[in-house]
Amino acid sequence: MEILSFSGPLALGMERMMPGQGKRVGQTEGPFVLNFKRSEHLGKPLKTYMQIDGEYFQVIAPKCVRITHARDIPGGKVKVLVKQDH
Repeated sequence: MEILSFSGPLALGMERMMPGQGKRVGQTEGPFVLNFKRSEHLGKPLKTYMQIDGEYFQVIAPKCVRITHARDIPGGKVKVLVKQDH
């Protein structure tokens, strides 16, 4: 599993035309945990752009992202992102 981060939506969009726009955060079988320190920038929620195994994601105001490899898919369904209130 490979995880890339991008500086913004433009870099994320340009990745298909000009590969190399993202920074590799990690490459592992998982689980992989990303903890974020701040949740606002200039009074707006922080947006994080990432690519996980070729799939693009935008995460708004993240605190923590946990990425695991699903070997067996229960009921044939995959939960991609789960918001947990703590």
